[in-house]
This record gives sequence, structure tokens and C-alpha cells, in this order.
Amino acid sequence: MNDFIKKNITLIIGIFILLGPIIDLLTGLCVHLEINISIGIIVRIIFLVFISLITIFTFKKKKVIIPYLIIGIYFILYILGIVIYKDGIGMFQEIQGLVKVFYFPVLFISLYAIRNDIRISKMTLFTTLFLYLILIFIPLVLGIGYDTYEITKEGTLGFYNSANEISGIISLLTPVMFIILVNSKNIIPKLVLLLIYLVVILMIGTKIPLLTFVITLVLSIIYLWYISFKNKNYKVIASSGTIILLVTIIFTIIISNTNFYNNKVTEVFNNEKLFSPRLSFLHDKALDYNDASIYQKVFGIGYLKDGQETKMIEMDYFDIYYSHGIVGFLIFFIITLYILYKILDKGKQSYEQFLLHISLLLIIVLSFFTGHIITAPSVSIIAMILILSLTTRKKKDLLFTSYSMDLGGIEKALLNLVNRINLDKYNVTIILEKKQGIFLDQIKEGIEVTELKVSNNKIVPIRKIINFLRKLFYKIFNYCNYDFSCCYTTYSYSSNKLALMTSNNTAFYVHNDYRTIYKDDKDFYEFFNSRNITEYKNIIFVSNENRLGFVEKYPNLRTKCKVFNNFIDTEMIKQQSEEPIKEKKPKNHLLFIYVGRLDDDAKKISRQINLVKEIDNIDLWIIGDGPDRKKYEKEVKELKLEKRITFFGKKSNPFPYMKQADFVILTSDYEGFPVTYLEAITLHKDIITTFPTSDDSVDINKYGYVISKDQDKMVEEVKKIISKHRIEKDLDLEYGQIRRMKQLEKMFND
Repeated sequence: MNDFIKKNITLIIGIFILLGPIIDLLTGLCVHLEINISIGIIVRIIFLVFISLITIFTFKKKKVIIPYLIIGIYFILYILGIVIYKDGIGMFQEIQGLVKVFYFPVLFISLYAIRNDIRISKMTLFTTLFLYLILIFIPLVLGIGYDTYEITKEGTLGFYNSANEISGIISLLTPVMFIILVNSKNIIPKLVLLLIYLVVILMIGTKIPLLTFVITLVLSIIYLWYISFKNKNYKVIASSGTIILLVTIIFTIIISNTNFYNNKVTEVFNNEKLFSPRLSFLHDKALDYNDASIYQKVFGIGYLKDGQETKMIEMDYFDIYYSHGIVGFLIFFIITLYILYKILDKGKQSYEQFLLHISLLLIIVLSFFTGHIITAPSVSIIAMILILSLTTRKKKDLLFTSYSMDLGGIEKALLNLVNRINLDKYNVTIILEKKQGIFLDQIKEGIEVTELKVSNNKIVPIRKIINFLRKLFYKIFNYCNYDFSCCYTTYSYSSNKLALMTSNNTAFYVHNDYRTIYKDDKDFYEFFNSRNITEYKNIIFVSNENRLGFVEKYPNLRTKCKVFNNFIDTEMIKQQSEEPIKEKKPKNHLLFIYVGRLDDDAKKISRQINLVKEIDNIDLWIIGDGPDRKKYEKEVKELKLEKRITFFGKKSNPFPYMKQADFVILTSDYEGFPVTYLEAITLHKDIITTFPTSDDSVDINKYGYVISKDQDKMVEEVKKIISKHRIEKDLDLEYGQIRRMKQLEKMFND
């Protein structure tokens, strides 16, 4: 159970946040229907207890026990004051008020303690905002639901009850809406969502959401203009200024027909409404506090007077101070300020971080002026998540997407890459379409491997619906949730979508020269455009040839293109090559070995079979599997070469076989920079290949022989090669790999 909770804590918290609009809707219905059940507070207290317990017992964060004990002692002293000075009258209401206020610091302590284990996506918060909006918008359009205010003012809140709390949630999540809308490239959904948002905040009747929208918009414009001015991009300033002017004019015309406008007119012509009654409530509460005993001033006067509930000031700082006294106030804000001090990052800000700081500013300001922010559980949990979004995580989160971990060059290269990443600095996750393959067991402990299946249902509409829902669900909980994401399998459409969805710092691996696969330019462009290649921040090639071929087609992406050769574990290769095997190299014959996928479209193993047929003194060992294995086996049988060509199938450790070989051979039509090259160099084996390739440290011409793809020429060239002496060149592959990993880490940290 503990492992399940640890693995799924982000999902658990995310689902609870998404349930917020439904919980508050049910609470509102109960209030309007006069059903005396506070669903919201009950569910949220259960969640609070759950998080507190798992923080201590599942995540072993023992340090939280001390602040919990301090708050617990205060609870006892507060209740004791109610018993002594109010004869325990209204104890339930007093405890309810106590729990609602201290919900924020108690849960904040736990979430801060496990902050490195949770990643709440901005899309989760945005979806929560959208649910609130749509559950107000639909009743508004249908002309049903309840009024925001009982008298004097106009407004509609759907079936919700607390206008201040719902307005607070919408206000705090407004900067998150800006983050999502700015990142989104779909114009129509953007406009629809923005329209729904504007209709709701104007028809609720409260002023705070609209003011929040204006503040966020103005500060965003200032940020945009500052960056544009800094980069001397004056066209952006001019065009955005024109758009703002037009929108302001249109908005001014529309707003006169809204509940917001009608309420402001009412306040202007009613002096009593022009100034907030909160000052009157503050005055009354201050008088009650002054009349209280020293004990009550220290530990709080509570929420009832003479058995009757007193009016809240609706200014959170004052409500906390008067209701919970000097001690309660200090406990609340020492905890809050300490966590804020630890969290806030004073480094360079991106636009997203800038907007999150606006949310923090709104939490501070709205708590003072309007209340119901840090003293209302439904709002305070949103405030906590927004504050925690500003924290600098202990480790960077990296994501690699691929098809499977079955035998193959791409899969082996991915295995070597992730196993080399320093897990003290990075959390690494691999998402596969199929969680299968012989390399799964070789992935280093501590790396999370998950599966996100693509439905293959034969009924097309059902298949599309299933895949859409899976993608939507994943997007809600993981959108831009990683510091770096990489589509490692070039051909996988699903891997591509996931990589782009989960981070703004993205990379796309290209493992082949796709000019040889797609000889028609139209097909070449169609392949890469369908992978949204222009949206990636980095495009990684495993060889210089692959990069040059791509840049010829996409010269505008030249600066994004980098070359990083594949990684290998040299020590592991040498060690595993010593493992004993029963198969022995044939006497008086040279041994060729091929390791890889048996796929005739690319690998052309038939060329190797032809070499064995034409040259009497060579044998061939084939390690690997694939769709054309039976075809090759049939061909060998027909040529009566079974004694000289052996199929070994998949081998998780091919190195004892490679160690016995005289040559490692590849006769492909196209390659990237095969891992097999590096493995052969490590074992000091000469390479025969039809595909010349290199990167900044390895030129295959120095460590092997490049031969023709024409079968007749190939035979003659191989005959000459095997009559020569071996190539004796050594290479410190490890030094190059250390340098390459440092370059990759710069990319991870960007």
C-alpha cells in the first residue's frame, strides 16, 4: 500500500483538486435545500487526515510531528478557553471555525514536506477552473440556479453557495489560465474558453474576479513590453498596443449590460455600499476583543458571542488574529512565512514563473481585502498548490518516451543513456507504448517505467474515443510537468505527442538518415511535419551525416540540431564478454557476426547471406529477431548454408559471441550511428559496413571498412578486406561519453 501511495501521490492529490468543483456544488445544493450536512468540510477533513498520516508513516517525514504537536497543543488551549469563558456553548461551531482556519497551515506543512514527491500540473488547476466556470455558465444560460446575493445586488452563482469563496478560487487560478492559453496553439478553443470566463466573472456580480483579470492582463502586457523593448522588438509593442486598445473599447461597451456594472452603479448611489462594511465588522470585532479576558486575547475569542455566531470581518489576517489570539496568529503565520521563505526562488523568471508570482501576490492581497482565501479550505488548498508550484525541486524531472524495450538499436541506446544519468540529480521516467522487452530488467533501479497503451480496437470510433480519453486524462495530470522530455523513438507518433505535452524543454531523437527512407521530398516533409518537428526545442542526431541530411531539408532549424552519439557501458561490455558460452568459433573459418533487428526493409541481411555463399572461408552468426527471420531462415535452408549460418535469436548479452568474431558486419541500406559500432570498438573488433557515419569523436573509416551496397562489388571488396591485417586503433570511448553527458545535462537543466 505504501508503495502504491508513493507512486500515485500526485494522481491522488490531483484527483482531489479536480473534485473540488463537484464537492462545492453538492455543498451549495445542501445549503440551498436546507439539508444540514456540510459535505465540503467533511471530505476535506478526511483528505487532511489522510495527507497528514501518509506524510509521517508513508513518506517518513518525522520533522512535521513537532509543528503538528504545537498546533495540537494550541487546539487544546483554544477549546479550554471556550469551556472556561463560554461554558462550552456552541462548541461544534467553535471547533468547526478552528479547523477551517488551521486547515491551511496543517495541510501546508504536509504538502511542503512531500513537495519533491508531487508534481501538480497547471492543466489540473486549469481544468479545475474550467469546471467551476462551466458549472456556473450552464445554469446562467438556462436561466436556473440561485442568486449570488439575497438583496440589493445582482448576480448569479449557479448552484454554488459562497460567492466569496468561488470568486477567490477563480481569481487565484486566473494567472494559470493565462499560462495555458498562451501555450495553446488552438485559437478557437482559446476564444471559447476566454468567452465563458468573461461571461461568468461579469455575471457573478462580485468585483474581485474582474479586477484580478485586469491586473493579470496589465502585468502580462508590461512583462511582454519589457521583454520586447529589451530585444528591440518594437513591432510587438505596437501591434499588442493596438489590440489592447480595440479590446478595451469593445469591453467597455459590453460591460454596461452586466451584473458587475449594475452592482457598481448601485454602490455609487448608495453611500453605505460605496465603502465596504468590512470596516464596520472590524470595529465590532475589535470591541469584542478588547472586552475579552487576557487568556482569550492570547488564545482567541472564537466565533460566538452569547451563544450567537458573530459576523466574520472577511479580512483573513484580522479574522485569524481576533478569533485565535496572539498565539494562534503567530503559529499560523510563522509556519506560513517559514515555508514561503524556503520556497521562493530569487533567480531568473520565465513568463510562467512571473504569472505564478502574480498568483502569490493575489493570495497575499486578497487575503487582506476580501478574505475567504487562507481561511476557507476550498480556496486555501488552491493557494497551497500555487505556492508550492514556485518551489525549486530537489531533483530535475526527466521523461523519455519510446515504443518498447525489446531488442533493437534504439532500445539499447535508450537503455545505455538512462542508465548513465545521475539519479542523485535527476528523477527519470520512461513511458512506453508497450511495457515489454528483454532490456526492461537491465534498467537501473530507481528509474520509473510506465506504460501508456494505444488502443488497437478494430471499431474505429471506439478506438478513437479510447485513445482521446487516455490522452486527455494524461494531459490533465501531466501537462508540462517535467523539466525535460524526449521523444526517443523517432517513428512513434504517440511518443511524439507525449513528449511535446509534458514539457516546454523538449528534444526529438533522430536515429537514421531519413533521406534514404523517404526519397521523395514530399514524404520526408510529411513524416517530420506529422511529428511537429518545428515545436521541439532540441533535435538530436546520432551522427553528423544524419544532421546534415536533415538540415538540407530544414535549414531554418539548423540552430536546434545537435549531434550526440549513442552511449554504451564499456566496462559492462568487457565484463559480460567474459561469460562462458557453449558455442565456439569455427576452425579454419573467419567469423562474421550481425547483432540487430531482422528487418529486410532496412537491414538487408540477405547481402550477408550472399557473402557466405560466395566466400568459402567465412561463417555468419546472426543475433536478433524481427519480422523477416523466417524469410532469412528459409533462404539459408534453400542455399544449404545451415552449417555456416546460425540464427541465435534474441540475446540480452551478445558480447561473448561478438568477442569470438573476426568482424562485426552491417549491410543496411541506412543507419544512424549504430550502438553495435561502439560495442565492436570496445571489444577491438573490426567493422564491415555499408553505411559510413561519424560524430565528433568517432569516424567509422578509422575503425572499420565501408563497402558497396552492390552485391557483386561487396563480395570482391570483402575478399580484399579479409586478406588484410587487422585495424589496430584504440579509442577512449569513456572520455567522450563523460563529455557528452555533461552536454546533455546542460540541456536537461535549461
